[in-house]
Amino acid sequence: MYFEYIKSAIASIRSNKGRSFLTMLGIIIGIAAVLIVLVIGDGMKATVNSEIDSMGASTVTVSLDTLKTEKTFTREQMNTIEDTLKGIYGISPSMNFGAYFVTPRKTYDAYVSCGSAVKVNSGGNKIIHGRYFSDADVNEAKKVLVVCQSTAMKLFGYEEVVGETVHMDFYGYEADFVIVGVREDTSMDAAYASFGDEPTLMCDAPYTSVAEVISFNPDDQFTSFAIYMDKENKDQVISSARSIVENVMGLRGENAVKIQASAGMDQTTDTILNIITSVVAIIAAISLLVGGIGVMNIMTVSVTERTREIGIRKSLGARTGSILTQFLAEAAILTFTGGIIGIITGLSIAYLICNVVGFTFMVNPMLVLGVVLISTSIGLFFGIYPAKRAAHLDPIEALRTE
Repeated sequence: MYFEYIKSAIASIRSNKGRSFLTMLGIIIGIAAVLIVLVIGDGMKATVNSEIDSMGASTVTVSLDTLKTEKTFTREQMNTIEDTLKGIYGISPSMNFGAYFVTPRKTYDAYVSCGSAVKVNSGGNKIIHGRYFSDADVNEAKKVLVVCQSTAMKLFGYEEVVGETVHMDFYGYEADFVIVGVREDTSMDAAYASFGDEPTLMCDAPYTSVAEVISFNPDDQFTSFAIYMDKENKDQVISSARSIVENVMGLRGENAVKIQASAGMDQTTDTILNIITSVVAIIAAISLLVGGIGVMNIMTVSVTERTREIGIRKSLGARTGSILTQFLAEAAILTFTGGIIGIITGLSIAYLICNVVGFTFMVNPMLVLGVVLISTSIGLFFGIYPAKRAAHLDPIEALRTE
């Protein structure tokens, strides 16, 4: 019996091909629009997360609450913490200084990022010439630098500047530094270096070297350091870092150690992209509502056109449920077919867009299944009114209709 309902619904749709296609067009556009947004959103998230993963090690920042303790980290204590923590590349105190690169031609503003050799694992430290500074450089406080491509070009006019010496002025504290490596530009490096007539040039140096130049004693100044590790080890490190630091520093029970997982950037990015994708998808879904209204409108017209046919069928004994089921089947077939075409169209357009903008093209099968169910549900929902209207027609009144 249900097969007959479907067969009858298909025959009705085929007898009005043009009208049926226009009815499906709203569903096709709506489904395609929603699918394009969701697939591109997933591809954008996958691409962004891939970029974050490629940046290198994740970091966790450990700091002392200066309101609860006056203690600071010494080099010996940081070495003990580093040796005790498992699953890490190492730890590095963080020091950032403003300075000047002094050349015979011009003096440039400099931003010096200081730390230990483990900083090579952080994002944006892809070495293209030479090497990164080593543990030996840090321990011996050697005056060495790693500069970015833009800094090399500004200072010397070419990139491969390994072995060159540059004079640096830390606001009155001066020293010559030897360049041991050139790293690839990050977007920030390039942006600061191209800032008009007053560029800021980026470089990295051992924290001990800069501390020695500016007469800075690192053993009584540091209240924080960064732990570098694989992303997979982050939770394990966070869970153990506090107790280890409290034991080494003698701060057990004082709640003076703070842990901040700066690697949470990927989660924050995911949240932001999810919100953006959801908002755009909701806007695109409005077209589905328009398409559903179109289905209801066309089905209502169909009921009006076939009033006499419905009257004859009811007078011959057709049940109300049979008429209702036939019209619901017709609405469901229209939206199901429109949904399938919309899925093919949406995936094709999303694939082209992802290729053009460089996003990862990925399709969640559950998403496609959900779209099919939604499109069919729309047909059933918006087909209920015209179907009920057809099913409850009075056969005598229907037969009188011309």
